Amino acid sequence: MLALEQPQSLVKRSTSIWRRLSRREREREHRPPVPEKVEVVHKLQRRRTEPAKQKPNRPVIAHLQRVEVPRKHPETKVNAKRVVAADMRTTPFPPSSQIRTVSWNVFLTPEQVYRLVMGFCPQEMEDKWFIYSEGPDQSGKLKVHFHRSWTGLKIAELFVVIDLKGEGAGKIVGIKWNGTEQTNGMDEEEAKYMVSTTCSWVLGVSLETMWI
Repeated sequence: MLALEQPQSLVKRSTSIWRRLSRREREREHRPPVPEKVEVVHKLQRRRTEPAKQKPNRPVIAHLQRVEVPRKHPETKVNAKRVVAADMRTTPFPPSSQIRTVSWNVFLTPEQVYRLVMGFCPQEMEDKWFIYSEGPDQSGKLKVHFHRSWTGLKIAELFVVIDLKGEGAGKIVGIKWNGTEQTNGMDEEEAKYMVSTTCSWVLGVSLETMWI
């Protein structure tokens, strides 16, 4: 015959099983929770497209043009000795109807009058001009002659009136110039411009006036 288990042994066995189960539950409760993996969904974003940096436009040389600027005379010192007509061989105005005379009104300081009186004698070929004056007479009238130094050709003549009773200031009252083929038919504006630039470049006399 099979021996029947005692009730006490069944109770002990169930108690031990319960203890084991309760111990496992307690271990589960005290065990730190396992963090769940969170899947981060990255949203596609449109990138800002910056405009491409343009290279600076470089200047393009289309053509070259040569411009001749009259050089300044290195020195505009007043001559120690007055220049006279005999200092250089020259020719007068040619007999022509193209030798023209017009009035001109330009004020001159005493220093400018003195420089026109003293004139200019070229020392080298680059000087280009020979300038001398005649006068003044008793009424203060002075003539200033402009010749090309290479050929002696007469280009222009200034008529000046000097205040002999005052400090020596003066005034240009007229201009006479060669408008023939020798000067390519130079007109009034060109003649006044040429004389003005020559006075400034050679004599250091700036004529503060318009050329017409």
